Amino acid sequence: MASARTASAEEKARRALQRLITAQEPISFAAVARAGDVSTDFLYRHAELRMRIERQRAKHRRHSSLNAASDNEAGSSSTSAAVRALARKIDDERRARRQEVAELREALETAQGENLALRRRLDRYEPT
Repeated sequence: MASARTASAEEKARRALQRLITAQEPISFAAVARAGDVSTDFLYRHAELRMRIERQRAKHRRHSSLNAASDNEAGSSSTSAAVRALARKIDDERRARRQEVAELREALETAQGENLALRRRLDRYEPT
């Protein structure tokens, strides 16, 4: 009778594990125990089930970490694109400011030249 209960619990746990894998749910002893209506103690004591659950849990973690790494890379590329766009904008602004400064210097030189010419003309009419 005890062996029948054990066999039934093993089968329920195996089916629960398979359902979780198929549904791509996170694998843990607690999740398998809930899904199979068995105790976590039973899963820990059963060597084969314990090994399968640990293997599936590790596989799920590797898969999750690979997805996280690819998400980070995608985030990096979008961040890099944003940085490049801002750098281009800054370069354009810098170019525009340099052009503006050059035009203002030219206007200042012209104004100073005109000012000097006017002073000289004034000196001719009003000797000091």
